[in-house]
Amino acid sequence: MTTAAPMDFVYFVVLVGILVFVHELGHFTVAKLSGVVVQRFSLGFGPRLTGFRIGETEYVLAAIPLGGYVRMLGERPGDVIHEAANGRSFHEQPLLRRMAIVFAGPAMNLVLPLGLFFVVSFSDATISPAVIGTVFPGRPADGRLLAGDEVQAVDGVAVTTFREVSRVIDANVGRPVTLRILRRGQPIDEVLTPVLTRRVRELGRVEEVGRVGIMPHHPMPVVGVFSPHGAAAQAGLRTFDRVLTVAGQSVDRYVDLTRALDRRRGAIVPLTYLRPARIPRALGGLVELELYTPHVATLSLATGGSDATLAAGLEPSDLYVRSVRVGSAEQSAGLRPGDRIVALDGHPVRLWSTFVLDLQAGGAHTHQLLYRRGEQLRVAHYALGVERGVTPDGQRFERYAIGLEHWLPMRLDPGVPNPHRLADAVRGAFTSTREMVELTVLSVVRLLEGEVSMKSIGGPLTIFDVAGTAARSGLPDYLTVMAFISVNLGLINLLPIPMLDGGHLLFFLVEGVTRRRISRRVREYASLVGLVLLLLLMGLALKNDIERHWPSPDQESSAR
Repeated sequence: MTTAAPMDFVYFVVLVGILVFVHELGHFTVAKLSGVVVQRFSLGFGPRLTGFRIGETEYVLAAIPLGGYVRMLGERPGDVIHEAANGRSFHEQPLLRRMAIVFAGPAMNLVLPLGLFFVVSFSDATISPAVIGTVFPGRPADGRLLAGDEVQAVDGVAVTTFREVSRVIDANVGRPVTLRILRRGQPIDEVLTPVLTRRVRELGRVEEVGRVGIMPHHPMPVVGVFSPHGAAAQAGLRTFDRVLTVAGQSVDRYVDLTRALDRRRGAIVPLTYLRPARIPRALGGLVELELYTPHVATLSLATGGSDATLAAGLEPSDLYVRSVRVGSAEQSAGLRPGDRIVALDGHPVRLWSTFVLDLQAGGAHTHQLLYRRGEQLRVAHYALGVERGVTPDGQRFERYAIGLEHWLPMRLDPGVPNPHRLADAVRGAFTSTREMVELTVLSVVRLLEGEVSMKSIGGPLTIFDVAGTAARSGLPDYLTVMAFISVNLGLINLLPIPMLDGGHLLFFLVEGVTRRRISRRVREYASLVGLVLLLLLMGLALKNDIERHWPSPDQESSAR
């Protein structure tokens, strides 16, 4: 458990206060519009801290900021209804009007995220330009588009952002799309046909989208030295060196490195680069630490060849093994840091991400891995191990464990102004809210199915931690967390449990079917059952909070 910042309490109170206010405002507004007497609007429970009265309603701020309520005339058995208020008590209202008043609270919690996500989306004043950063092998763009290509138009419509390109591709699965690209100053037309791609998301959700195999993320100029006889190795460069400048020119992307070297064929070129150096037993062995030290090299470039970078013996570090997990199947098979992956099961490997996907797709199958160590090709035969656990959202998993890590940091090009900022904000608000509702409903389903652990249920302490962490990360993160909790609050309140709004709606539905009101005694018994269920749920959430913050020695040792 980390020590909370003093402001975390403020962030927590503001978050809970806004959500409670919005929820109760829904009940209050519809009740007022229906002519119902609202006696009290309270933020918080317990002793009254302060308040004021306007007309027939008292507005109160109470001591315990974990909820609130709207008290309407006629809700309590002992309420006295004066002649002037005849017809204005809650239980005197028609059935549909009572249902609207009760439903308005959760509905407001489901509407609030639309506004929150609109603000978050609208804050994206700049987004990634329409420049290709990575092309995935085996996809429609493979061999047709290159890193650094700038997309200028799609099907004759001018585009400036990668989001615009993605939107058109996603909407045209199976239909050819013409991309006008600018490559080294020359306009080129490429016709690609997006293919349907299934993407597995949180809690096993499957999303089907159109893809051609491109993304805006550029590999940074971190090199792999594949030939000990090449100019790069002779100049002293090693795998995982990060090139900073070429002849005084800054290079931030690998494509910048290749272009800078291509322009200087046949020349002797000075390079500056950073080299990671491991610090043994850093902080007494508590952490693994690497420091990057600057170096200078002089590279003699050949005049021939189609690619000056390859001619010098350089390639991206993507397929080089950075680390091998101790005890993994890969370590047992003999793989070591610095090995270069060449082929998997007889198929050449061109990108680490697809290599990982192919490994996982093979399941328990024994793989044949061809790799290079120095100038020697080697073959390893091994099957992936299986690891089991629980994801951060509480879902149990069983997956094949890959014990290899690579290292090729990625970066995005500087953003360009979003030409559809308002429309994107509106679209993003509805999309994000819909996804949040789907995720919350699916979480409840997975919880009932036993796929998600009961330990994933959090209480006030979890909200306290999440609110503080998000607020320190920035307003967009804080608003996103607020939207997530608002959706949860709205949907939980719609559960058909007495004491919750959903329980009241259930009573009203029964009343609508039977044409008579449920007796007070039945409602009281049902409310007692609902109270017990809520107390059990709150107790479980509090227990989980305590175990997260103050784990037992057994839990700590198992975590280690």
